[in-house]
Amino acid sequence: MKPGTVEVGTLPPEIGRALRDAFGNEAVEDLTVMKGGRSGATLLSLTVGGSGYVLRRSNPARPAHAIRTPRELACMKIASGRGVAPKLRHVDEAGGVTIMERVEIAPCARRTECVASTLRCLHDGPAFPTGRVTTGGAMVRFADDTLRAEGREGLPESLLRTTAELTTVTQRFAATAPCHNDLNPGNILTTRDAVVFIDWETAGQADPFVDLGQLGVFAFPTAGARAELLAAYLGRGPSVEEQARAVLARVMALGFYAAAFFHGMGAASRESATPVPIADLLLLLATDRASQETVAVSLLEEMQRESESDGCRAAKEALA
Repeated sequence: MKPGTVEVGTLPPEIGRALRDAFGNEAVEDLTVMKGGRSGATLLSLTVGGSGYVLRRSNPARPAHAIRTPRELACMKIASGRGVAPKLRHVDEAGGVTIMERVEIAPCARRTECVASTLRCLHDGPAFPTGRVTTGGAMVRFADDTLRAEGREGLPESLLRTTAELTTVTQRFAATAPCHNDLNPGNILTTRDAVVFIDWETAGQADPFVDLGQLGVFAFPTAGARAELLAAYLGRGPSVEEQARAVLARVMALGFYAAAFFHGMGAASRESATPVPIADLLLLLATDRASQETVAVSLLEEMQRESESDGCRAAKEALA
């Protein structure tokens, strides 16, 4: 659905049903299609009784939709109950529809501390449903398998090799906490004094340092910002093991997002884009001037550079 104002009667039946179940005969006002993320989910902003809400409908065309959606909604319920996701008003599992209270976005004066606090609250909470043990390597393999099943070129061999190796090194930390597993800036909402996360499609039991590593790709891109976030999350300076986990988690996160953008390209050419430094890439993304190919090859090059660094070699030795 294209962004813009719509009428209730023009919506898919499952969305209309969810609105009726949630609000009965109350008038739905200011119904507007919002720009969604890469998942292709439908997002609607609306007002009922003077209160703002956001309706989200999972994309039924996504691979493994029938398996993903019940788990996503179960994770979202737990996260909402913990206060790390927006408060839910209604959940329709059959239609893959949720209605949540709209978050009034504002700059957060204590952003690092609030992100760290929200993340710790998530990781300390009840386990997410069994049956989804998530590793960065598994996500990368899924993207590669999906491309090949469609008869397209798979992911770069260096990406598959590096993520497979680091998955083996960090395997003992997998499934140790309920994790979001896709903490890009679009999934982080800030208010003046709090932070919540949205879009729980990839949530599951995982290594909590996966979430920290992903935050460090786009939201906390400098070494200093990542160190500050890690200390705020731990409430102290990191141990040798924790520092090693953070180093490897960053490499895995770079690989995860590179894989996501390569997957988004599908069969498109991978030969024309030139990698750019991460700082330059972030500027391009901020002004919507970065192609998927530029993002993919830039993240891949950064992953390769960091995976071959002395710091990464030392981290692998520390966890051996």
